[in-house]
Amino acid sequence: MTYPILETERLILRQLTHHDAEDLFEYFSQDQVMQYYDLETFKTLEDANNIILHFNNEFEKGKGFRWALELKSEKKVIGTCGYHNWHQEHFKAEIGYELNPAFWHQSYMKEAVLPILTFGFERMGLHRVEAFIDPANISSEKLLQSLHFKEEGTMRDYFFEKGKFVDAKIFGLINE
Repeated sequence: MTYPILETERLILRQLTHHDAEDLFEYFSQDQVMQYYDLETFKTLEDANNIILHFNNEFEKGKGFRWALELKSEKKVIGTCGYHNWHQEHFKAEIGYELNPAFWHQSYMKEAVLPILTFGFERMGLHRVEAFIDPANISSEKLLQSLHFKEEGTMRDYFFEKGKFVDAKIFGLINE
């Protein structure tokens, strides 16, 4: 399967390439971006290349999609968004995303998530999309609520990240 390209008013959603490593490193190297991410803050460009390789391997294995969010006006990748933990037999996947802080609070992520949800329901055959967030990540919670995800509960000590157990709020969106 060729990687699907999606387009919005301000963004092109496409497969990540190693040419995007510097753009990803620009924000994955910031502690504020990594605060709720299950990885350590990036220290080298190699870290960015490794995550690009990981995302593309997940696609090759049929386990998910992770789109680069390329700003049309600047030809710059400002974030990524997509599906992982895709369980085709259960018609569900988990959505994840992150964005360069220079572009926070400008509705870029909502603009990107909408066509990705449509792709998931229509092309991937998903019935359910899940999101797990840190309970303190209010911006992510507001985004999910604006997209009609329903909060389904908090799982205590659900993930072990950066040397400690952390809770996870789960949100779900059903294709009805």
